[in-house]
Amino acid sequence: MGRQAQPAPKGLNDRQVNALLREASRSRHPARAYALLQVLLQTGMRIGECAALDYEDIAFGERGGVVTVRAGKGNKARSVPLNSSARQALAGYTAPTLGVEPTVRAVAPAWLRRRRGVEGTPLWGSQKGGRLSVQAMRRVIDFLVRDCSAQGLLPEVAGAHTLRHTFATFYLKDNPGDLLGLATLLGHSSLDTTRIYGQPTGEMLASRVDRLSLNAYAE
Repeated sequence: MGRQAQPAPKGLNDRQVNALLREASRSRHPARAYALLQVLLQTGMRIGECAALDYEDIAFGERGGVVTVRAGKGNKARSVPLNSSARQALAGYTAPTLGVEPTVRAVAPAWLRRRRGVEGTPLWGSQKGGRLSVQAMRRVIDFLVRDCSAQGLLPEVAGAHTLRHTFATFYLKDNPGDLLGLATLLGHSSLDTTRIYGQPTGEMLASRVDRLSLNAYAE
């Protein structure tokens, strides 16, 4: 028997993303949890790559931004744009540390000054003043998923890597066929790894077959 094509990884839909972000806003450390979710959702970074970020890894501007992923898989660095959702969330999280208002406009020049200061300053800080570990990040996300799942808003199996799948799914939905662009953003060394996101789901195929002009009962 031939091997079946591997199904596309399951990401979150709009409703589930919004539920998770709302839960983050009600968490113990809302600004940090919300920013963490938004950065992962809007960039598709691996959680280990996100945990390794320092302030100087991010060029934060009022009209744009770029994050340099230095701890990529296989020690390959790459640059990923930061959209306005990610920048606004980061502004809300870092403003108290930078001593400015929680707006992108106020944070942009303060961030530049910070980047020119002491190198190696972790972006994600722990309660003890050190770097927030990958394990701690996973716990933050797992707790948020657990609370959403208890309300029937999210599947129990969702986790940190689900956010990467969500980014990839939405990227291809908005940019059909751009596997090369997605591979570049995700840090994939082979397009074969990225192609899995182009696989249609069972629901998509069922809908397409139902809409066939051949189907006399198509709605």
